[in-house]
Amino acid sequence: MRRHLIIGAGNAGLSAARVLARLRPEDEIRLVSHEPWVPYCRCLLTYFLEGAIDREQLFNWGEQIIKECRLNYQAGKTALEIDFENRRVRFADGDLIRADTILVATGGEPKKPAFPGGDLPGIFTLRCFNDALQMQKRMRPGGLWAIAGAGLVSLKTLVALREKGIEIELFATSKRILSQVLDRPGSKLAAARLKANRVKINPGEEIVAAQAAAEQKLLLTTSTGRELTVDGLLYGKGVTACGPIAADNWGADEASGKGAAGADGLVVDRRQACAEGVYAAGDVAVVYDLVSRRPGRMPLWPTAGEQGAVAGFNMAGRPCLYYGGISCNSFSLFGLDFISAGFRKLQAAADGWQRQSTSTDVGYSSLIYHQNELKGFILAGNRTILKAGPLLAEIKRNCLSCS
Repeated sequence: MRRHLIIGAGNAGLSAARVLARLRPEDEIRLVSHEPWVPYCRCLLTYFLEGAIDREQLFNWGEQIIKECRLNYQAGKTALEIDFENRRVRFADGDLIRADTILVATGGEPKKPAFPGGDLPGIFTLRCFNDALQMQKRMRPGGLWAIAGAGLVSLKTLVALREKGIEIELFATSKRILSQVLDRPGSKLAAARLKANRVKINPGEEIVAAQAAAEQKLLLTTSTGRELTVDGLLYGKGVTACGPIAADNWGADEASGKGAAGADGLVVDRRQACAEGVYAAGDVAVVYDLVSRRPGRMPLWPTAGEQGAVAGFNMAGRPCLYYGGISCNSFSLFGLDFISAGFRKLQAAADGWQRQSTSTDVGYSSLIYHQNELKGFILAGNRTILKAGPLLAEIKRNCLSCS
C-alpha cells in the first residue's frame, strides 16, 4: 500500500484524489486543508453571497467526493515546510508526514491592499468561505460598498451585492474595466451594462487610504482627494501563487530540496512534477500556455481540475502528460453573458495578425487570427456565446497541431 498526500482541497486537489481513488483503491489518500471546512466549490462563493445557493449546496460537492472516494480528510491543518528530496511535510501542529507521493495544490492568495488602513475591519478579499461569511455581516439593502479593481472576481461580487440592493462604486486603475479579458468594445459593452444597473464606475481613480468611521463604517480617500463613507470595501487586485514559496497561512511557506520555484509558482513538467514524487497543480503551478507558447500560471477552475487529474494519474503510476492549457473566462453581468479565450487583442510588432469583429443588436464578437489560424476570441451576448465551444476546440486543434 502506498501513501499519497494532497495539500489543498480545491479543484486540483480533489481531481487528483478522485483519480487516485479510482486507480489505487487500496492506497491511503490523505487530503489536508488549512481551512476549517469540508472542501467546497470556491467559484460559487458569489452565488452564496447573492443568496442563489445556500451553505448546504456550496459544501455538498466536497462532502460527496470525500465519501465516495473514502478520503482521509483533515481540515484546519496548515503545511509549513516541504522537504522535496525526502518527500516529507512539516505542519503547524507539529506533525511530520512522509508520503510516497505529494501533490502541492494550495491555490492562490489574493493580493492585500498596501495603502494606510488597508488592514481595517470591513476591507475584504473574496477567496474563501470565511470571507463570504464576514462580508455578509456588513451587507444591508440600501448600503454602499466600494470595489477596488475591475477584474472578474470584483465584477462577479459586484453583481451579487447589487442583487442584494446594495449601491456600488467601482474603482478601476486602468481606463476601462475587465482590460485583461476584453478588448475596448467589449469593455464598453460591459461598462454600459453596469451603468444601466446603477453602478458608478470611476476609471483611473484609486483608493489610497482608509480610516475607521462611525457605525462600523469606513472612510475612504481616493487618488483624486475625494472622501467616501462605505459599509465595506472589496479589494480585488489579483492573486498570487500560494505554495511552498510563499510566506502565508494558506499552504506551505518554505521549501527545501529540489523543487523548482518560479517567480510566482512551482515550475512543473508535463507530468505536473516539480521533483521526484512531488507534483503541483492549480494556481500554484507554472504550466505551458498553448496559445502564447510560454510558461506561466493559469489560475482558472477548469484548468486546475485538468492539472490535478494528470497529477493523479502519475501519482498512481499511470503515465499521463499535460500538454498545456488555454486561458478562458466566462461570466455574466446582469444577464449579459461574456466568454473570452486565448489572445484578446492583436499582438504588437507582429506580422500576420488579423481581427474580425462583428457588432449587432444582440451581441458582439471579435476573432483573432494569426496566419489564418484562430488564436483567440471575445464573445458577448446570450446568443453569440453559443459559438464558444466550436471556437475553443478550433484554437486547441491549431495549438496542438504545431506543439
